[in-house]
Amino acid sequence: MPKDSASPGGDTKAPSPELKRGLTLAALGVVFGDIGTSPLYALNAACAFANKASLHYYVLGIVSLFFWTLLLVVTVKYLLFVMRADNDGEGGIFSLQALLQDYFSDEKRVPWLFLILGFGAALLVGDGVITPSISVLSAMEGLEVASPAFKDYVVPLAVAILLVFFLVQRLGAGRIGMAFGPIMLVWFATIGGLGLWQLIQGGPEILKAVNPWYAAEFLIHEKGTALSVLGAVVLCVTGAEALYADMGHFGRPAIARAWLLIAMPALLLNYFGQGALVLSHDLVPKNLFFSMVPSGLWTYVLVGLATVATIIASQAVVAGVFSLTRQAIQLRFWPNIPIVHTSEKVEGQIYLPLVNLFLAVTCVLTVLIFKSSENLAAAYGIAVTGTMFITSIGYFFVRVKHWKKNLLLSVLLVGGFLIMDLAFLGANLLKLGSGGIYPIIIAGGLFTLMATWKIGRWHIIRSVYSSRRSLDDFLKTLHRDDIHHAPGLAVFITPHYLTAPSTLESLSRYYHVFREKNLILTPVLDNRPRVGTGGLSDIEQVDEHFYRATFRFGYKEQPDLMQLTKALAEKTTDDLPLDDVIFHFSRERVFSGNATRMPRPLKILFIVMSKNSQPPQELFRYPPGQAIEVVVPVFL
Repeated sequence: MPKDSASPGGDTKAPSPELKRGLTLAALGVVFGDIGTSPLYALNAACAFANKASLHYYVLGIVSLFFWTLLLVVTVKYLLFVMRADNDGEGGIFSLQALLQDYFSDEKRVPWLFLILGFGAALLVGDGVITPSISVLSAMEGLEVASPAFKDYVVPLAVAILLVFFLVQRLGAGRIGMAFGPIMLVWFATIGGLGLWQLIQGGPEILKAVNPWYAAEFLIHEKGTALSVLGAVVLCVTGAEALYADMGHFGRPAIARAWLLIAMPALLLNYFGQGALVLSHDLVPKNLFFSMVPSGLWTYVLVGLATVATIIASQAVVAGVFSLTRQAIQLRFWPNIPIVHTSEKVEGQIYLPLVNLFLAVTCVLTVLIFKSSENLAAAYGIAVTGTMFITSIGYFFVRVKHWKKNLLLSVLLVGGFLIMDLAFLGANLLKLGSGGIYPIIIAGGLFTLMATWKIGRWHIIRSVYSSRRSLDDFLKTLHRDDIHHAPGLAVFITPHYLTAPSTLESLSRYYHVFREKNLILTPVLDNRPRVGTGGLSDIEQVDEHFYRATFRFGYKEQPDLMQLTKALAEKTTDDLPLDDVIFHFSRERVFSGNATRMPRPLKILFIVMSKNSQPPQELFRYPPGQAIEVVVPVFL
């Protein structure tokens, strides 16, 4: 998908007005689904703490908090600052790590900052579990407003919708993706129109909430209640991280236009409209959002539109989790698992069966455990605020280490962000006993697996491969009379440029044979999301039979080894037999030993993960009928 030229990594040519409108509409459908469906439950959850005796005062303070939270967190923090920390146009928490990769290359241990960013990624997966659950539950709860008879059907209907939703993920989002933008445009027009209508009906009194004094006064004088309210206020920015994570698809300018021109005005109108509804009736309805329309036919229409909007929001989050998992695999935070490409034209449209199964099971369990969006709101905030806090930390180091910005100004700027993040995080930590521990358990389990894999791979590379024989020394042993030459080209994939591939050692040790022409390729993961076939470097002819080279690939790429071999052949003067190519791979089989200082429980966990990991060659594309795999024992 083309990106706005003003975005990092975009084209240098200025986009046409038609392209700008198309990108803005597409961004509206994909990026703003999560934050766009927050009015279904956010203000309702906050007003649950309102004192009925001082309802007017409470509502003005709460709506003022919503207004300034949207303005400061989304518009100022993310749009003006954090989204400038892109990695060749890509955003997200792993992009921060990629930007810092060269500044934290500590050979003695895995950098602590990378582990913190890894935990932030785990929290995002927790968000991917809760978002579909709370969104679909909120939409179904609208049926209760139409008729109390639907009360017993809310949970079964939500479970059924979630099961169908995850079942169709294998088809890919490409076919329905084009409809996301127009549907979300209708959604934002609807919620904005409903808010405007309630403002007209209830009067302009609620507009006083624009004054930040109402928010400040509420926080100062209602300290106990204010913390609980802050835990609900953060629900209005639950999709803010998606703006950053999905930046690579559309570019920062398109996302900014969609936010400033459509999403933010509609959200503010709706929140102010809900506030006006409370003030005009002097009570908080059981379901604020669906009380904005007359009970009956219009409720069913709004429930239908809300259901579609929540499915779109869930689709965006699930697609983000798929993309995040793939980046984690590329950055060695997760073992190789099957990745299915659902589109021949769009490389980024992927489906991960195991991740989809995990999300489906956990989402259904979440609905069955919590049973209502009000109960689930307590669990939602911690995942969101924790991720925002970790993003701020990563952004600080990018400013200081990567951009070389002034340290004092960076401390003051990010310090302001952290004050907001910690206020929201602290407020949500109070909800640990009422469901807030749920996303912590999910994130903690995932982080344990991620950290184990990262640390285990680090130990293998540092302690195991460092003892391998150098390629130059090994080649000297090959020039013997008992070594035979077979016609054709052999391509060996090895993680280390200077060491001999284990598959080559096995061929010479057991069969005393290798091919006339041999190419040793070393893949190097680049900090950029995409590199292409131009990533070939260090091309060297070792002797008459052997070439070696490295190729860089981005963490969002799946390189085509045959294309790389052809590209390398064009850079050599030798006539390589490209019509007879065999690719050689090695696969590790890990055993517990005394080769590393890794704790034994982590060794056992790493071995289990390794046994269930796909071979490393699954990171690449190659002709399956032209490949050989050798199993190599590795001791931790």
